[in-house]
Amino acid sequence: MATLKDLPTVLLIEILSRLPTESLLRFKSVCKFWYALINDPINFSFQDKCIFIKRRVMVNFQHFTYIPSIIKFSLAPDRSMSILDVNNPFSYTAFFVICGHSHGLVCLSFNRDIFLFNMTTEKFHKLPLSILHYPGDIYDIDFSSTNAVGFGYDSKSRDFKVVRVVEFGSQYGETNLPARVEIYDLRKKKWREIESAVCGRVTRAPTPQMHHKGTYYWWAYKEGRTNIIHTFDMSEEVFGEISVPNDVVNERMEYISMGTLNGSIIIFHYSKTGNEKTFDVWEMEKDVVLWSKLMTIGPVFGVEKPLLFVNSDELLMEANEGRVISYNIKTHVTKVLPIKGLPCVFVDTYLDYSLVQY
Repeated sequence: MATLKDLPTVLLIEILSRLPTESLLRFKSVCKFWYALINDPINFSFQDKCIFIKRRVMVNFQHFTYIPSIIKFSLAPDRSMSILDVNNPFSYTAFFVICGHSHGLVCLSFNRDIFLFNMTTEKFHKLPLSILHYPGDIYDIDFSSTNAVGFGYDSKSRDFKVVRVVEFGSQYGETNLPARVEIYDLRKKKWREIESAVCGRVTRAPTPQMHHKGTYYWWAYKEGRTNIIHTFDMSEEVFGEISVPNDVVNERMEYISMGTLNGSIIIFHYSKTGNEKTFDVWEMEKDVVLWSKLMTIGPVFGVEKPLLFVNSDELLMEANEGRVISYNIKTHVTKVLPIKGLPCVFVDTYLDYSLVQY
């Protein structure tokens, strides 16, 4: 009599993919083969799609707070959706930043504090404090601050990494000391410093950033305030820079965002004012630093800014009054999602729901 172990791997994946996440987590302990099979994001990249979104809500008439929420889209024919609010680990500040995601882990940071959030277990893990410092009696350094944080997956070492760029200064003005860089290896559970020249400066305010296929991308600037995309290769552990389309070289950060579409990196560039807005979408050719305008969306009434593509046709956008809508770029049909915050506050990242644990 045939058993499950006799099934072709492709058929076994097809069967497992129809099970709820909770069952898959239990089945990982059946044997080493099942553990590797279920834990491989390539096999289960077609699991439910999720968005990790930060929204601002009023606590009372005078105060507000930020709530991290998970919007989960089912790929089943009924296209159901659920929303889950999670506890904010930064209870002392509203200004934490989403610093990338990979395989169901999301990185959140505020200055020295960095957390990893597991989408499957819905738990936070706080990383140890930075190891970087200059002795004040030698360099007259009064403080250090985080310039940039990025999180991603290194396919060579098969490990997750957090990269942190640290700046140093004094209360009497800027110093000439270069920024220093440290990396946290998730398996080793510790920081280490690396020697790698930084190509640009990421602004302190929340800016477009993301992890994509082993590289982290920040929107940054060079001397003269010229915009660039600052990159970090998670495997080679080196920084780089990518030029941006001429239309956005000198554009302000609040009118730009980054994302992906059909495996390519895209830039959203959107209009500043008016009830009817248009959005240009620029696409970078794969493996080539060459931009082309892919499409112009709109004008769309009552929309503030684009958020991300759920698939090749469906774009999520922040509408006025703090709403989120789904917009089909082919049919132009809109659908209001049952999630709301205060206007112009959404920060988002698109995730494949996977089963990685740490």
